[in-house]
Amino acid sequence: MPLRLDLANYNSCPQYNQWLDEQYIERSGILDIFSFQPRPSFVLHSLSPDTYQAGFADFRLQWEEQLKQTVFDEFPSPIAQYFYRFENGYENELQRLHLLRDTWEAIVDILHAIAVSESSFRQLSLASPIEFPHLLSDSIAQRLWNVERIMDCAKNNGVALGIMQIVSPAVLSTMRELNQNRNAFSHSAAQSESQARTCIGECYEDVVDVLDGLRALSGVEILRYLSQVDSNTLRCEVFRGYGFTRTIRNVALTANQVHDSQRYFRPGQVMVSFNGVIFGVRPFVYYREDTSGHMTKLCMLRKTRGAASDRRIEYAIVGDSTGWEEDRHVFQIDLDQLRSLFGMGPD
Repeated sequence: MPLRLDLANYNSCPQYNQWLDEQYIERSGILDIFSFQPRPSFVLHSLSPDTYQAGFADFRLQWEEQLKQTVFDEFPSPIAQYFYRFENGYENELQRLHLLRDTWEAIVDILHAIAVSESSFRQLSLASPIEFPHLLSDSIAQRLWNVERIMDCAKNNGVALGIMQIVSPAVLSTMRELNQNRNAFSHSAAQSESQARTCIGECYEDVVDVLDGLRALSGVEILRYLSQVDSNTLRCEVFRGYGFTRTIRNVALTANQVHDSQRYFRPGQVMVSFNGVIFGVRPFVYYREDTSGHMTKLCMLRKTRGAASDRRIEYAIVGDSTGWEEDRHVFQIDLDQLRSLFGMGPD
């Protein structure tokens, strides 16, 4: 990452070289010259750089299409739904730009929810790198900083967090740079169709490259706890891919998983399952059912407001243009667990 080709450097895009090798072997077999078997991509780069460069466009197109399908089908639904609509469900360029921004925010929201919530699951002290109010900030930049500092803290304390398998420091650094420097991510950047089209053109490849760097998100499942079928089986609603159709299935767990995550098995809990670990992600990710009870939409924390007797948490409903508020007391257990990471008492 990023997926770019530097003609002067054969190793600038290993994925392209692998693709060229596979294309050649599929058509002609292994390149063998008196038992010498050079890589076809290296031969092409050395002897015909113009041809080598010309093939990159076909590779990039095929690579993008495969990546898009992975995001549509396998990524957590907040990212998948917005990105699918950006590609296939927009009415004009301004709406398309807003959907790209929503995709970007959803990426940051999911990474942040995983990083903070697994820190709570692992009881990783966060008192040094960040402050508790930073966890509930509505700033995308702050959330990216939170993820980076949590990863640094975990590394320094010898704690292996799942987020470290999902996003690398290099990708995270690129995300922070893009968030700061790309006007397309500013909600005041475009006033017209032409401006929106320009903004999309300026950052589209960057967003796609970030998604490529986050392919491990295809292994992340967001679950809403419904019930416990037996001692080792949960009944959960699953939020994966771009579709809004309700999906409910049994989730089989090991005895160790049940022991480690039992405290999250309660009605109203939203959890993440990744790489054999399950933990709650409230209050960062919540849900709202429609009045008929036939559809559930995830909600992403935006900010907190109010004081004393009327403290609220504001959410953005995934796929809707409207927000929603919930009483902060609903999440007291979750917030108290987070506050304990900072040596703080109950909320």
